Amino acid sequence: MAKPIKPIPNNGECERIIKSSYTGMLAMCNHEEPYAVPINHAYFEGKLYFHCGTVGRKLDMIRANSRVCYVVKQYYGDPKHHEEGVRCHGDWESVIAYGNARIIDDPDELRKAFSTFMNYYSPTYFEPGEDSIRTTRIIVVDVESMTARREIPREGFNRKTGEGKVDIDYWSWSPES
Repeated sequence: MAKPIKPIPNNGECERIIKSSYTGMLAMCNHEEPYAVPINHAYFEGKLYFHCGTVGRKLDMIRANSRVCYVVKQYYGDPKHHEEGVRCHGDWESVIAYGNARIIDDPDELRKAFSTFMNYYSPTYFEPGEDSIRTTRIIVVDVESMTARREIPREGFNRKTGEGKVDIDYWSWSPES
């Protein structure tokens, strides 16, 4: 049995990974019903921002239970490395963020959240029109904690036999750091 790895506090690496991607998987749960949805995000100052319509399952789930987690994963290897029984080590990194989600309905707060979301993607942000304010909501997650993991085989690692070294890093993030 593998020995558990204790994460090393490193807000910078956790944030680097989450900022290196624009998409991830938002996971929610209402009673015994889990639900996960791929979605794009913006990350700014310890908060995740998502945009969506004004109705839907995602909003219903968050209203019933605001606890969520969000997963971002980057795979840098070649899928051919896993053919013919080769070892599972690949070049990848991921982050899992945990927190409470809230839905922004107030038009003034919605405009500010839109600005944060759009500036994440483009420095030439445009002001949302009234139609956007009426037909769109922003979900904000106040991140309480994150863990990140990176696994990179070293030069000379034999993917077929598993011989050689693999660097494994495990980090944590907290709002106090």
